[in-house]
Amino acid sequence: MIRIVVALTAFAVVLCALIVFRPFAGDTADVADRLGTPVEAATTPVAEDVTRAATPDITSIVDNALAATTPLTIEPETGLIDAPRRIDVPRPNTDDTRLSDMTNNVLAELGFAGVEPVTTNSQVLRQSTSEILAGIEAATGQRSVLQERDTLEAIVIAALRSGTSDEDIDAMVNDAAAAGTVAVPEILVTSDGRVDTHVLLNNIVVQAQIAAGGSAPAIPDVSPDEVDGMEVRIVQQATEAVQARFYTVQRGDSLGAISIKFFGSIEHYEAIFEANRGLLSSPDRIRVGQRLVIPQIDSV
Repeated sequence: MIRIVVALTAFAVVLCALIVFRPFAGDTADVADRLGTPVEAATTPVAEDVTRAATPDITSIVDNALAATTPLTIEPETGLIDAPRRIDVPRPNTDDTRLSDMTNNVLAELGFAGVEPVTTNSQVLRQSTSEILAGIEAATGQRSVLQERDTLEAIVIAALRSGTSDEDIDAMVNDAAAAGTVAVPEILVTSDGRVDTHVLLNNIVVQAQIAAGGSAPAIPDVSPDEVDGMEVRIVQQATEAVQARFYTVQRGDSLGAISIKFFGSIEHYEAIFEANRGLLSSPDRIRVGQRLVIPQIDSV
C-alpha cells in the first residue's frame, strides 16, 4: 500500500513539473489553440540584450520646472511662503499736469490766435516749492536753488518749431522719459511703459483745429468687428436691458488712446478711469490684459 502511495506521489510531481516548465521550452513543438486545433508555434529568436528607451529622471524634470519659475521665499520667523509677486514694467515719471493744459500752452507758445497760456498743476507745485525754499533761505541764511529741468512742453515746442518728424519726436520724448529727465501726464503712459506720443500729437492737432474754428471730434460708432479686444454684452437692469461695453487692454495702449478709440478725443479719459477705479490705482497703471468697462456717453 505504501509503495502505491509513493508511486502516485512521484507521478503527480512529474506531471506538475511538465505542466509548469513546458511553456518556457524553446523548441518548435506544436501547440493547440483555444478550440483544440493544433497550431505551429512561431519561433521568434529572443534577443539577449534589450535596449529600452531612456526614461527621464523625475528629479531633473522637477528641477527644470522650478528653474523656469520665480523661486518661493519662506519667511524664517513665520514659516509662511512668500509667493512670487507680479513684476511691473518700468514706467516714466509722471505729474498731475493735464494734457489739455499742456497742449494749450504749446499752441499759445506757437502763436495760435486766441489761445492764452494757462498755469499747469506742475507749475503751481514748482512755484510753491520755490517759495518754501525762499522762506528757508530767509530764516537760515542758507540758499537752496531749485534745479532747472527739461519739461515735456518745452521739448515738444522746440521740436515743432524745427519741423521734427513724428518718429523723431517719439524717440526724443521716450529717451528723455527713460532717462528720468522729464515727467509726463499720466494718460500718456502706455501698458508697456512708454510715452504715447501719438496721443500727444493727436491732441495738439485736434486743439489747433478747434482754435481755428473747427468742431470737436464726434464720438465714433465702434463695434467689436472693428476694435480688437472690445466686447459688448446686454445686461438686464431693474427696468430695462442695457448694452455694456468692455475692452481688454492691448500692448501699447494708454488711457488717452483708449479714450480716443471710443470717444474720439482724450476728453473722456476720466470717465473711463472712474468706471474702473476698482482696477486702476491711477491713469498710468494700465496693464496688458486688464478688462476695462467702457461707459456710455451720449454727447461730447
